[in-house]
Amino acid sequence: MYIPLFEYEEDRIIMESSFRFHGKKYLFYPEGIEFYSLYRTTRKINSIQEIEYVAEKFRWLNPNIDYSVFIRHMKRMTDRSNGHVIRTYSDRRIEIICEDIWDKSLTKPYCRKKRKVIFNPSKMIPIKEKRKIVQQLIHPKISFESADIWRACNQIQGKITMKKIGVILGCSAPTVRRSFDDAMLLNVKLRNRDIKKESELLKCKHAVAEIKDEGLPVTMRELKRRVSVRDYDVLKKAVSL
Repeated sequence: MYIPLFEYEEDRIIMESSFRFHGKKYLFYPEGIEFYSLYRTTRKINSIQEIEYVAEKFRWLNPNIDYSVFIRHMKRMTDRSNGHVIRTYSDRRIEIICEDIWDKSLTKPYCRKKRKVIFNPSKMIPIKEKRKIVQQLIHPKISFESADIWRACNQIQGKITMKKIGVILGCSAPTVRRSFDDAMLLNVKLRNRDIKKESELLKCKHAVAEIKDEGLPVTMRELKRRVSVRDYDVLKKAVSL
């Protein structure tokens, strides 16, 4: 919820930075752009520095306004009874702030946070749609071609996982997962099965070598006693070598 700091209709005060939309719902600035607003959240102003910043923005957004209008609205805004500030500031203190800002050459105030997406105020856009647009523009969902995926898979030693692929591609595991279809998942599953069998066969070969070195007969029972492998085909292949 945003609350206007000033009664803008009374003197046609410009309350926000203006942009030309040319009929578009929104404008997107990848690097961000300065955006000044004379609205506040439910949080009230609680320092003289904040008041000075509001005055600077007011002056910047309304360069042609009369000083009398400027000072009148600033005094009204800083009266606690109007609900914008924690405490009331004396008229003289507000006058000093306004005089100082008015006497300075018109310069762009410091922008605390740039905006990347500016919505057209003349368009009625539901808040959910705005959030969706911002998410898509600022945090787009990345996807990879199958060739990129398989290239990464071929670089992996051992079991293929989404996390390992992500490390190579420079993204998260969920991002990698979104790039997979059912056929690709099945292919990886079959690859991992073959990788597991190769690893188990290697363990069995080492165990067989130990059995032979000890002068014992190589049997399925003896091999199973020495390794955790329980794949019958792998054990049988190792014994027959």
